[in-house]
Amino acid sequence: MTHGSAFGHDDGLMPVTLEFLAGVALVLVGCPPTGMGDPEAAALRSALDAASDADAVVLHGGDGAFLPGVELTRLARTTVAELRARAELFRRLCEAVALLPVPVVAAIGGHAFGGGCAVALACDARVLVAGGSLVRVTAADVDRAVLTGRRVGAAEALRTGLVDQVVSPCALLASARDLALSHAADKPRKRVQEYARLR
Repeated sequence: MTHGSAFGHDDGLMPVTLEFLAGVALVLVGCPPTGMGDPEAAALRSALDAASDADAVVLHGGDGAFLPGVELTRLARTTVAELRARAELFRRLCEAVALLPVPVVAAIGGHAFGGGCAVALACDARVLVAGGSLVRVTAADVDRAVLTGRRVGAAEALRTGLVDQVVSPCALLASARDLALSHAADKPRKRVQEYARLR
């Protein structure tokens, strides 16, 4: 049985939807082209709170960029203050994912860049589509907004353990759901205790 909810607003658009299917909560995030902002982040945190009653969670960012932060074409026009605010936004999202008491699997349907990559890495496991990639961006000098990062393709991400599976686009959600249920069976509701030990 499936039932769902929508979170967020902005001209009637719902950036985050939540569906429950056989014990797994699917959180689907539809970000605007300009990237994740405060409204989308707030909606995502609300959806994650509501999803915590499930046995496991699949976090899916659609077929494009996974929870994009600053749009690359706007990066040169982004102030240091804006970058810091965006970094804090994603830090809170990573914490929200880590604090969920159930396993979370990221279903990455394209590329995970910067803050989106950080959120994906905060999940218990990751499933990436063939042809997708991860780019973990770090601030080498935040006062001058100098950013560094290297794209890690699907094959390398799988080989180095950054992702758990690489699958075809049509198999993404089913594979992520199966992996989430597997994690739930292995270690149900232990994430909060594990996170507390890391702090």
